[in-house]
Amino acid sequence: MALSASASAPSLGGGSGALKNAGAASLAAAQSSQNLTTTLYLQMKEKGMFRNTFANVPPAGRSINVPLADSAERDLQPETYFPLPQTPVGERKYRRLSHHPGEITVFHGLKDQKLPSEDFRYGVRGQKGVSVEQTLKAGQKVGVAEYMQTVAEEVYESKKKEPLGVPYKRGHSLKMLPEGFGSASGVPEDGKRVIFPVEMPRDTEEMRQRYRFTHNQFNPGERIERNYNWPEETKEHSFRFGQGAGFVQEGVGAKAVLNMDVEDDGTLKKTRLVQKNVQDYRNVQHPRVFLKVHAKQGAEGPPIDPEYRFGIKSSVSEYSAASCIKGYYNLEEQLPDQDLGRCVKPGRRNVTTETRAFGIPSVRTDIPAPPPGKRSCADTMSYGDETSAAALLNPQRFDDRGVPDREFLIRRPKEELRSIVEAVSVGGVDFDALWDECMNLFDDGLPLVSLDAMLYVQTGKIEERVATVHSGTGPGLAAYTAAN
Repeated sequence: MALSASASAPSLGGGSGALKNAGAASLAAAQSSQNLTTTLYLQMKEKGMFRNTFANVPPAGRSINVPLADSAERDLQPETYFPLPQTPVGERKYRRLSHHPGEITVFHGLKDQKLPSEDFRYGVRGQKGVSVEQTLKAGQKVGVAEYMQTVAEEVYESKKKEPLGVPYKRGHSLKMLPEGFGSASGVPEDGKRVIFPVEMPRDTEEMRQRYRFTHNQFNPGERIERNYNWPEETKEHSFRFGQGAGFVQEGVGAKAVLNMDVEDDGTLKKTRLVQKNVQDYRNVQHPRVFLKVHAKQGAEGPPIDPEYRFGIKSSVSEYSAASCIKGYYNLEEQLPDQDLGRCVKPGRRNVTTETRAFGIPSVRTDIPAPPPGKRSCADTMSYGDETSAAALLNPQRFDDRGVPDREFLIRRPKEELRSIVEAVSVGGVDFDALWDECMNLFDDGLPLVSLDAMLYVQTGKIEERVATVHSGTGPGLAAYTAAN
């Protein structure tokens, strides 16, 4: 039913009956929508889940709204069965969301504004006077008057140096050469050689020292020279800074640090006479090292039993801090759960009675490893032959040359070992004598000797020779003296 006039107009038949009917219908719709929901408090009250001792006192707080007849249809259509309250008309323009299809989001201050008509123009209307053309032509002179004005302006400096529309004439007679103005650039050079010339002479030592002083420009690996005037004994090769090991007693330094009664040089501190009350206050307020803090309750402390413990014993629980930390779990409770690492739900694929481990191992020792030289850099699989962390942190002596320590322990024939020794170019080595002595180290009698055994025998000979030279006896001293 559409009303063409206000429902409260007295001209409508029946007085205000139509208005009452419309108001009753809207009130009934509102009540019907409210009757679809209730509060959790009212539900618990109707079910008798609590006893209301004071019925005349209203409950405090806000209860949760719950539907009376909850169903899937009502949950899928909340806008029909549980409509949200509409935004008041006066507040709608402050919302950032659009209310109608095609509505452009604008600032709320520009909504509902009344704009003037299309023929409206802003600004103040001026009085009609002279035009722009007449203004630009005002004072324009032509003919004899213009010529007289031009002649009169020739005396101005700006007319000579800054003529209007023409360049400044200096009176020069310029003649363009066939090759043009300027000097020739000459033979073109490479930009790289201009930026980084390699043919330039090197800086002198004096210039390098100057740059080192002004710009801290040091050569790679150059040591900082502070030009100290060191004593002559510091120039010896065996000189070391610090006190010699023969003058150091073990534990003297730590003893001097912990002993507050002596000076740094070990002498006793000078006796100073102070007031007794000041010294007593210092001993009480600032106790010495390793001594307990003074309780300030007499010279001997409070008169209590040595076994006395301060505080109130707990009378609420028999548990102590130690029992809380250690716990009261029996052996069955400490065992891992049955579903730890496996699925115990029936019907799952990983339920099995076997005890073997499933999956691929992290270290593939079950398949042959490819040679290290043919192994791809993108191969992230571990075959069990990788170097350990200890070997990486402490590499072998000749790892940088690709020679592991196990190569020194391999027993080799005489000719192969001779070629290795001769390639080192070490003088004074009798290979045949070393071979015979190394053969005595092995009991199997095979003509095979390792390089480690030969190094062991040769090291023993060198140590014996050095000991003979330093002792001043033996036949090797004269030969060593003659050689040096």
